[in-house]
Amino acid sequence: MINSKKLLRNSFFLSALVAIFFFGCNKEPETKKYIARVNDAYLTEEDASELDSLFERGFSRNELIKRWIEKELLYQEAMKTGIADNDDFNRIINNSRRELASSMLLNSHLENKLMKPDDSQLHEFYNVHKSEFKIEENVYSFNSASFDNENTAIKFRTKLIETSWEEVIENYLEDKSLIDYKTSNALSKAEIYPIQLLNLIEELNPGEVSVVLEENADKYSVVQLLQIFRKGSYAPFEIIREEVEARFIADKREQIFNEYVEELYSNNEIEIKEK
Repeated sequence: MINSKKLLRNSFFLSALVAIFFFGCNKEPETKKYIARVNDAYLTEEDASELDSLFERGFSRNELIKRWIEKELLYQEAMKTGIADNDDFNRIINNSRRELASSMLLNSHLENKLMKPDDSQLHEFYNVHKSEFKIEENVYSFNSASFDNENTAIKFRTKLIETSWEEVIENYLEDKSLIDYKTSNALSKAEIYPIQLLNLIEELNPGEVSVVLEENADKYSVVQLLQIFRKGSYAPFEIIREEVEARFIADKREQIFNEYVEELYSNNEIEIKEK
């Protein structure tokens, strides 16, 4: 199934923060194992872990505690001023509850219905929508290996000229001077950097191996160009599989949503009065 955390994260984020900050940290834990306190509100390790999981990027422990304290101070001050009795406050809370309930229902429905597509489904989707996957600028497919030692890079290049990429890279996987390598990497012109690397690739013909490129004092790279996909041509499925999958899932989500709403329409009484 599709990862439910990703489906739920955006819609659940605000409400979870509200629940934790406003309702979940009010009473003193029975075991008194809290990590921060603002008057009668307590933050436990469990609360902190749940908060940390809601953020796209992680925060340090101190940052997380600081953010909770700031939110709790503001909340408690807001309660003292009577904001909770304000009509606008209660209207927003009620609307948020409705939005959250709707989002959780929809996400639950999608999680049950939306399955991870297999290759045959993706190939079929790609073939139907092939015209939508035109290449906007040249894309280069290539193998590359980078070393922190120039002599090793030179030896690697010599062996690559004499034999296959698979065989050579296999022999260098345990070499400590190997910084990084990529097999059948496909990047557009704009995605290739530094510019010296792009210039080097553009000078190659498919199948050719580059000279050793000194990217900096501690990085020496060798590139083997595999294919060039020209601007205006159709991108092969193999180099845009992730994009095809993302498009497939987006289309399937919309389809499932529309079918579900139609079902709800048919099962409920709906009336729209004319003015």
